[in-house]
Amino acid sequence: MSYFIEKPNTWRAANRKCAEIQKYVCKLKNCLIEDDLSRDALVEWIRNMVEELNMTYPRTKRLSVTFSNGDFVSCQPAEPNIADEYVFTFRIHPVERIYSVAKKAAVLKEGGQQ
Repeated sequence: MSYFIEKPNTWRAANRKCAEIQKYVCKLKNCLIEDDLSRDALVEWIRNMVEELNMTYPRTKRLSVTFSNGDFVSCQPAEPNIADEYVFTFRIHPVERIYSVAKKAAVLKEGGQQ
């Protein structure tokens, strides 16, 4: 099954670490994910990136990434004080339909004439 990410939700970055994470995650806007393996690899890549930034910025709150219900990805402090203290969230939507035009029926001659 294929998936897509429409638009990650981000909030005002609390520090440089959060800003760096958001910079990477915002590149996933309108991203098409080929299959389940690619989806899981993407989530793992995000987790690894957040872990690297946790080590780069040891004085900031430790962040963690959760992947729940097979479609919701979020990043927030590992020990949140406020329930809605997110760095980012996004949903991984399944592609339900693909529209395709038969290539032979859509062949155009040069200049846009059939």
